[in-house]
Amino acid sequence: MIVQYKLRLVRAERTALPSCLAYRLYAWLLDQIPREEAACFHDQTQQALTQYLERDGVWTVNLFGDDAVEQLGCVLEHVERIILHAEELTVQDRQIRPVGEPEDFLRMGRGEVGRRALLRIVSPAAFKQSGRYVIFPQEGLLLQSLLMKWNAVCPKYPMEDADMLDEMKRGIRIVDYSLRTGRFQLKNAAIPSFYGKIILEERLPVVLKEIWNALLCLAPYSGIGIKTTLGMGGVQVNCLERQNR
Repeated sequence: MIVQYKLRLVRAERTALPSCLAYRLYAWLLDQIPREEAACFHDQTQQALTQYLERDGVWTVNLFGDDAVEQLGCVLEHVERIILHAEELTVQDRQIRPVGEPEDFLRMGRGEVGRRALLRIVSPAAFKQSGRYVIFPQEGLLLQSLLMKWNAVCPKYPMEDADMLDEMKRGIRIVDYSLRTGRFQLKNAAIPSFYGKIILEERLPVVLKEIWNALLCLAPYSGIGIKTTLGMGGVQVNCLERQNR
């Protein structure tokens, strides 16, 4: 099961909330459950949660699996105030959306969708390649990231075929973008990152098109790039055109 929680957080002075505050919110969330249960979230190889904070104060938390929903969902459903050291945040609004099972995205990918998609990166994102941060969303890195997240969220339906990956790379391209670089403050490190809009176009055979569509359907919950558990890589996806098969 996947459940998405959106909490609108407000400061007493009503000023904007920086996206890097998501890391402190993540730490706060795990502090609300027993230490041994919190340790399991750090140690899990499968994706248990992603989260990010937008400047308008909307904190989005995606929980993957019954254990995560049971242990953390109760906290998110009932919290009214969040104390982060000397700062107090009030929960002004709350939305809870059960999404379904990971394999449902395969069914979604078979629907009628557009050839172009708009990705809005709403919290700083980055990739890592050869030990270095990459702050431009190259098609291959974006696709590889989405496939890795798919395999972490939905291990019963792994996508690991190298030939498939190569063919999909050739059939997907960035046709437009409007991006800005930034830094995501994480403890004592400022991670180079980017945010903004990307328009992607696919030219794929039907089978691979369905896989690509399934990955795009998952992206708003899995995020893209590195450190999506800590607040990076939040993304929203919109179809730009529709086509009849």
